[in-house]
Amino acid sequence: MRFLQLSAIVLLVCGTVVLACFVGKATIDGYTIFSFNPTDYPTTGQFGDFVGGVVGTFFALSGTLLIYMNFKEQTRENKRSAFESSFFEMLKLYRENVSEFRYKKFMGGEYDMYENRQVARLIFEEFIECYREIRKYSNSKNELDYLHPVYSKKLRSIAVKQNPEIDIIEMASIDLAFLIVFFGLGEEGEAIIKANIINKFSKDYYYKLIYFIKLKPKRSNASRFESWERLNQLTYENFHKVIEDLYQARKQPSQPKSSLPLVQDFDMGKAYNKYYGGHQFRLGHYFRHLYQSYTYLNDHPDLSEKEKYSYGKLYRAQLSTYEQALLLVNSISSLGMKWEFQADVSDLAGVSSNLITKYNLIKNLPGGHLSGIRYKTYYPDVSYENEF
Repeated sequence: MRFLQLSAIVLLVCGTVVLACFVGKATIDGYTIFSFNPTDYPTTGQFGDFVGGVVGTFFALSGTLLIYMNFKEQTRENKRSAFESSFFEMLKLYRENVSEFRYKKFMGGEYDMYENRQVARLIFEEFIECYREIRKYSNSKNELDYLHPVYSKKLRSIAVKQNPEIDIIEMASIDLAFLIVFFGLGEEGEAIIKANIINKFSKDYYYKLIYFIKLKPKRSNASRFESWERLNQLTYENFHKVIEDLYQARKQPSQPKSSLPLVQDFDMGKAYNKYYGGHQFRLGHYFRHLYQSYTYLNDHPDLSEKEKYSYGKLYRAQLSTYEQALLLVNSISSLGMKWEFQADVSDLAGVSSNLITKYNLIKNLPGGHLSGIRYKTYYPDVSYENEF
């Protein structure tokens, strides 16, 4: 477009210069252009033919280019209007998704109803609880004690591309914690989680780990929750001994063969509500819509990179800090790696779009880490607000 504009200007200048030179030469030679003498008509006619044939061509070409530029600009504005209509409708739907968040949770001795962005905070706090529990259970520094060699190699390749400082065990723990919080540990949720990790983690590790996390009851079950807290206060050796005894008695939970009092106190023969009930029905649509909004923006052919970032920044401003934190752990988990770490399966080119970094989607996270998760190692190229 800039080239066409310059070309039109050059043609106008050339036409004007040619006209000025011709008029100047004609005046010097004694010809009068504006004459009403019939004897001068042939001369003025020839002058008109020259202006129309030569100078007029320059002006006509310039006018054609200007008309074409105007048409292109109008077309571009029409496409922009169509994009903005869709984009702001997506933004509206995002706000509706957040406004529909509801979560009734037992806190402080009674059930409270939480709404809107408060729910994102509670879900992230649950993720942090689960993440810490997984890290407490997983004491080895050898990643192959947890991971299948093929999956370990895959995570290692992601780390090499993203940042060699990434801790593979930490990354795997984030993945597990997010899967548990997202799907929950009900019968259906547990089956989905195991299907997701069966070829990624060691069976000896994840079967016992999930059983351990399942021991955690809702806070409303005061006596069992008290047993859970006592379990987590044990030394590492006794902690694993209790879990092992409970795991071995899982087929006959009412008759555990253990001399440890805490094993008896859990009373696994009684039904109870598990702490991690899952948030798929809250977060599934939320993350799908958020991802589709940014891919729609990122893949739009009629926007410059600067314009894309400007619209992306406008959308990002709607995300609370806890929503950005949830987006962070979702993008690290196997459910959300298409945000940055690997290409979307629908992308025929097989190229990752790097949406988190490109649009600085976690720009407003505070400090240098979130409850021990060094998020800057996963996204070192994001321009974090706390760095300025």
